[in-house]
Amino acid sequence: MKKLLYIDSCVLRETSRTKRIADALVEHLLSIGEYVLEQLVLEDLGLLPLTSKTLARRNELRYAERYDDAMFDLAHQFAEADEIVVAAPFWEGAYPALLKVYFEHISVVGIANRYTNHGPVGMCRASKLHYVTTRGGFATDEQDLGWQNVKGLAKVYGIEHTDCISVNATDVPTTDVDAAVAAVIAGIPHLIGE
Repeated sequence: MKKLLYIDSCVLRETSRTKRIADALVEHLLSIGEYVLEQLVLEDLGLLPLTSKTLARRNELRYAERYDDAMFDLAHQFAEADEIVVAAPFWEGAYPALLKVYFEHISVVGIANRYTNHGPVGMCRASKLHYVTTRGGFATDEQDLGWQNVKGLAKVYGIEHTDCISVNATDVPTTDVDAAVAAVIAGIPHLIGE
């Protein structure tokens, strides 16, 4: 069976519109494919940004090619996924800081990618990455620095297909948020290119 990795960086998860859409996407993917679901709730992992000490340890292990260390478990999980869903609300022009910390932990040369004289070569198995976000205002996908960052990282990791499923204006008083979210959920098959 294929591995579906669901990375949930939503905060206030009980009321999160982003989570509602991402949950529906995951449910849809599970209904059309034979997947084993692996879900990460980032706020439950206790991840900390890399420091001089942890980065030195990681480099020591990497240069010794000791990729079996527990420090690399998240990187292996990401690299071995067949399809990935990232749920990330639009915060301060991008996404929650925990998602950045997660990417620090999984961006390991020798697991997620490697370098050649011609640039990075992705080593991840996933063929698709779906980025789900909701934005309180009117930023476009092109203006969303979080989406642009994730799309760029996916290329480095060797993930060929990326898409952004988004709802805008969720904090605008005249927006019927439930209708907007329901419309996106109903359109999931089309939005992911089915």
